[in-house]
Formats: sequence, structure tokens, C-alpha cells
Amino acid sequence: MSSDLIPRLWGKPPAGRRGPKPALSLAQIVEAAYDIADEQGLAAVSMGRVAEAVGCSPMALYRHVKNKDELLILLADRLCADLPAPDRDLGWREGLAAWMRAQVDLAVRKPWFLDLPVASTLPGPNRLAWIDLGFYYLRDVALPAEEKLAIVGIIAQYALGEAKIEVEGALSDRENPYASFEEMLVTYADPERFPNLMASMATWQPAAPGAASDSDDPSAFGQSLLMAGIEAHIERHIERGAPE
Repeated sequence: MSSDLIPRLWGKPPAGRRGPKPALSLAQIVEAAYDIADEQGLAAVSMGRVAEAVGCSPMALYRHVKNKDELLILLADRLCADLPAPDRDLGWREGLAAWMRAQVDLAVRKPWFLDLPVASTLPGPNRLAWIDLGFYYLRDVALPAEEKLAIVGIIAQYALGEAKIEVEGALSDRENPYASFEEMLVTYADPERFPNLMASMATWQPAAPGAASDSDDPSAFGQSLLMAGIEAHIERHIERGAPE
């Protein structure tokens, strides 16, 4: 990573030479890469392909972006600009749930998001604005800043995993292999080979027609567990800080 990447990521490139303003801007380059990813996937984004899209030579492109790794960092921050902001009137729990869901929905709309390397997620202005929104929902929560940051990060990680499941499920024509997990176990699994799992599942009964349980929607159930855990942590923190 070049030393001037962070300033460029934040739209504050080093002062250049005097003379006419360059015909090509960094924003144009990133937008061209964004359009290519949208149309053809992230694998199609290359320095040569982007140079062709903006009508310049690859050498001219390298004056603005050092290499493809830097381009992906800039592209990842550009993608964050498309995250829809949830309602700001929501409480912390509902707000963070909506904040998480917005990330999943963006990945479903733009599956190439999941192909971005983790190293490309530097905190540029658009990503930081999204993190700031997570802190907005936690503004009245009695936790130290480092724990709020950890909570925002954990929720974002959960969103990434959920997005991967939903995106790959949508791209696959196969039936969800976990849709009839309990029935498969009861029918085929050997209790002697899987004693702990089978002992727990021995009481499983198929849901009655029209009936539903909290675990029927794994996404909603997982989100509920995650938020309940955060809420329990907040309550413990408040109790520890309460006067005797």
C-alpha cells in the first residue's frame, strides 16, 4: 500500500505539479471500475479494462492508482455509498438490526461485494459514514467506545456471513440442503455414530401445517440471538456500574 493511498481515499491527494487540470480524475476511474463490477463481476475489473472504459492508456491510469489492490480499496469504499440508511427514529436494537440487514441486502443486489478481499476494507469516508450510523444507534447505550466499536464490527461480520448464504442460495438452483435437516437426521443418521446430536434431536417433531417456530427462519432467529446477546452484555455492564 502506497503512502499516499489514504489521502487519495479521502479525496485529498498530494499537491501535484502546476498546469492544466488533468482530464481524468480518480472518481472517474473508481466509477468505471464500479460499473464493470456491476455488469461483469469483480473478476472483470482490471487496470487494462478500466483504462479502456475511461478512454486512456494503462500508463495514464497508473498516475492515479498504483495497482489493482489500491483500486479495490477505493472500490470497496465507493460501494459503501450505496448502503441505504435505515430510519433514524429506531431504537438501538431495531436500528442495528436494520443497519445489519441493509448490508445483507446490498450484497444480494451486488454479489461482487463478497468477492472483495478483506484487505480492501480500509475506513474511507463512505465506510466511516456507515460505521458512524452504527454508533448513532448506540449513542444512548451505556458502553465504552471500544465496546461499541466491537459490537458494530461483530454485527458487520454476521451480516457478511448471512449475505454469503443468501447470495449463494439465490445463485444456486439446488434445494437448500438444510431445509429438511431434522427429517434427514431422523431418517438416515446412525445414533451410535452421532450420539450427542441424535439424543438432542430425538424429541423433534415436524411442525404442524401452518405452524411456525422462532427457528423456522434461520436468518431472523440468528439476528434475534445476536441482538439478545448484545442486550444482555449492555445490562451486565449497567449492573456492574450501578452504585452499591
